[in-house]
This record gives sequence, structure tokens and C-alpha cells, in this order.
Amino acid sequence: MSNRFVPAERLNSPGYPFAELERAAAKRRSEGLPIYDLSIGDPDLPPPAYVVEAVERGLALERAHVYPSSRGDKEVRTAVAKWFLGRFGVELDPDEQVCILIGAKEGLAQIARAVVNPGDEVGVPFPSYPVYARAGCKMVEGVLRPLLMTYESGFLPDLNRAEGVKLLYLNYPNNPTGASAPLTFMKELGQLADARPAMTIAYDMAYGEVTFGQPSHSLLEFTSNAVEFHSLSKMANATGYRIGFVVGEPARVNAIRRAKEEMDSGAPLPFQLALKALLERYDGANRPQELLDALETINRRKRMVVDRLTGLGVRVFPSDATFYVWFQVGGDERPFVSRAASEGILMTPGSGFGAPGWARISVTAPDRVIEQAVTLFERIV
Repeated sequence: MSNRFVPAERLNSPGYPFAELERAAAKRRSEGLPIYDLSIGDPDLPPPAYVVEAVERGLALERAHVYPSSRGDKEVRTAVAKWFLGRFGVELDPDEQVCILIGAKEGLAQIARAVVNPGDEVGVPFPSYPVYARAGCKMVEGVLRPLLMTYESGFLPDLNRAEGVKLLYLNYPNNPTGASAPLTFMKELGQLADARPAMTIAYDMAYGEVTFGQPSHSLLEFTSNAVEFHSLSKMANATGYRIGFVVGEPARVNAIRRAKEEMDSGAPLPFQLALKALLERYDGANRPQELLDALETINRRKRMVVDRLTGLGVRVFPSDATFYVWFQVGGDERPFVSRAASEGILMTPGSGFGAPGWARISVTAPDRVIEQAVTLFERIV
């Protein structure tokens, strides 16, 4: 009997055809040739020891063996509120304005379930993290309103294009470009939120602590009419822990909590305690030394890749945040990405972020891998 199963249309996302790249990588592996994987933003550096120890201690707690709260552990929410006050100068009610998430990605999807009705418009910048257009729009039967961003604009959108949307996603420091939002833009965004109280701004700050110059600003410094997402993954090199949090306007945070009640049973307590352990190591806005050491390594690696690409005449977007290098390779990046794969270098094509002609390299690989990869750039440029 033939299988007549057809998945729901909302799962149909053509995206970029990675099959050719996967075949090239598989062929090299089968031939025993090296692979230099610079495609995924999954930190190779370890979490601080006290973060791991917090998980180990948490496993022994009696309350770790029962269902956690959908909102998150009270001690952890209180730690988030205290950190937020010290880091951004914004006071939060841990009971009404903080919710612990199973990673920021989960929350970015839940806000759409909590806000968007079928047919509502969702503002999504391009290029952008694919979750916004897919889980944040298509999966809830929203109507996409693209906000195109360019090199010349510093990869900042024209906020006038967001007029009338029900939900607006924004992300700074930005994935994939590494762009940061200047103070003038943050003020403008805060004014927009206050002028359009029916609109929800979902501000993704997963990379908020991955900066090498000026520290990033929270949107909640400029408006109370928004929600903001943070992640332990990038703060502590702990992507596998799947812990994040959302903060902001109480009704919207509560709506996310309601959506979570229907979808999950909360985040495991031991990993929530890992978040608490990290946040408590901050001294006001000052990051703990372990994070500073990791940032120094990331920045050094990033400069290594940028210097090599620019030396070969490649147009690279200047960035002082994230562990991504975003660069332009022509009208169609696929030949370039394919040539890189044939040399064993895996990178992410810009088409996957809605930006044909661009590519992204992640420096979350050991030094030796990056050093070997950059020596091969001349063969592919």
C-alpha cells in the first residue's frame, strides 16, 4: 500500500537546497579529507565551571524531580529581575514580567501563538533568523510583511514599513549580519512601541552579551510596551541547556505563559539554576571574567576571518558583535558556497536568511580549524 500521508502545508518551507553541500561534505568524509565546519553558531568553548556545577547540584534537589512551573522557578525569576536592574537599569516584577523559556527560540515561536490570529500581518526583517518568518508567521497562518535591510542602512529596517503589523520581530545584535542597533534607532523603536500599543514588538537579544565594543541596550530602557528575549545559550556557551527567558510588558508575558501551558510543562529546574548561577556572577553591568575571556577568543577569531576576506577583496560587513562574519559574494552565493564545500569549508548561504548573494561564517570552531580554513580562502574567492 502506498503511503498517502501529506503533511500540513504550513510545514512546506523550500528554503535553500543544502543537498549539494551535504553531498560534497559526505564525499570528503568518505575520502578521509578534512572538514572545516564554520556553518553553525554552536560555541565550541565550554560553559563556566560554576554553570555546570549548578546543574549538577540541581539534579540532587527534590523539587527537580517534579513538573516545573510554566512560568519558571521563583528564585530564578527573581535572579533575572535583579540582573536586569543591574545590567540595564530597568526594574521588573519577577512574578508578572519574567517567564523562563526552553531556550529563546521557543519563546520567539510562542509569542506568535499568543498574539497572531490567522490573517494578521507579521513584520519580519530580511535578512533574519528563519524562525521569525516560519514559526513566527507561517506556522500561525499570519501574513508576512518583509522589511528589507541593506548594507548601506547598517542592516537596520525602515520602521515606517512596519505600520499596521500585529507582531514585529527585531534582533540586535543581529543574526546573521552581526549588526548592532545604535542608540538613535533604539529610541525610535521605543517611540514606535508607545505610539502603537496594539502592536507587539518581539525584541530578540540572544546575542546581547556577545559584544566587543559598546554594551548593547535593552529595548525596555526605552519603552515598557514590548517583550524581550534572552538566552543562556550564547551568554554561557551552553546551547544544549535550552534555557532562556522573556521579560517585558506583563500582559504579553502572561500570554506567552498561557501558550506555554498548552504546549509544554516548563523548563527543567537544574538548567534554570545554571542561568541563575551565571546571572549572579555579574557585578551590575560588568560581565564575569569567564565571559570576557570567551569574548576575547571569539573576537580574535573573527578578526582573523575578516582580515583574510577583506585582504582578498571581499566585501565584509563591519561588526563589533556576535560570532558571525557576514560577507557579500555576488548576486548568487551558491557557486561560492559550493566551491567552499569542495575544499571542505562549510558555511551558511545567505539565501537561508532571505539574503541571496551573501554568506555567513561562524567562528565557533577551534582555532586550528579556523586557521586551516582561512589558508584555503584564496582558492574559493
